[in-house]
Amino acid sequence: MIRVTILLRSVLHLVLLVVLSFVGATLALLSAPFDRSGDTVVALARIWSRMLLRSAGVRLTVNMHGELDPRRPYVFMANHLSTVDIWALFVAVPLKVRFIAKKQLGRIPLFGWAMVAGRFIFVDRQKKAAARRSIDQAIARIRAGSSVVIFPEGTRSRDGLLGPFKTGGFRLAITAGVPIVPVGIRGAREVMSRGSLIVRPGPVTIEIGAPIATTDLSATDRLALPERLRSEVARLCQQEMRPEPPSPLAGAASSLVPVDK
Repeated sequence: MIRVTILLRSVLHLVLLVVLSFVGATLALLSAPFDRSGDTVVALARIWSRMLLRSAGVRLTVNMHGELDPRRPYVFMANHLSTVDIWALFVAVPLKVRFIAKKQLGRIPLFGWAMVAGRFIFVDRQKKAAARRSIDQAIARIRAGSSVVIFPEGTRSRDGLLGPFKTGGFRLAITAGVPIVPVGIRGAREVMSRGSLIVRPGPVTIEIGAPIATTDLSATDRLALPERLRSEVARLCQQEMRPEPPSPLAGAASSLVPVDK
């Protein structure tokens, strides 16, 4: 049975989430004509996230296992168990980052419009041609200096196991020629599980691994990269990996071949 104190905190947190999202999105839209870079929106998103973590009773710990150059972009890849992951990453990553999100999110009134103003990257998963254009735009944004966060599993884990990694994010990093940073998140699922609005105060730990280069990779290295990253993320977040059936090597290899621009 849910304790009254937890239920009360959850209700208050939900109210604060709605209010902060409305206020933050409004400020983000108002800033858009004066800041075409979208950096103001990212700064607002970090404040929004910090306040939501505090409201949820999250005690955030961040451990760095490598050095990040603030002058260059990266592709951060993390496990995904909870909505809390997003708030924690906004606060933990010491760079201005945008999330890669489904195109449908950009159509949400206020919230989605604010993401557009922040120059977040949207990918259309429904149509192949549109998806390719979205990826090309994302590559251009990354090459221009935008660091991005990707959840390579594609969705939040249902069973707590680390799912197989989709190859789209690796194609982005390889084609853009930027390093991939593995990130492990622990504790977020215990604070707020998938599909639930109940928050339970607790610790959340972010382990930010050392960057992994994506340039000058052989075909064999490109093919092994997703599993290499998945193993490193699993080590960082101490999460078991869900067994997966072997995929055809040819298909996997072709999806990771960089495209010259």
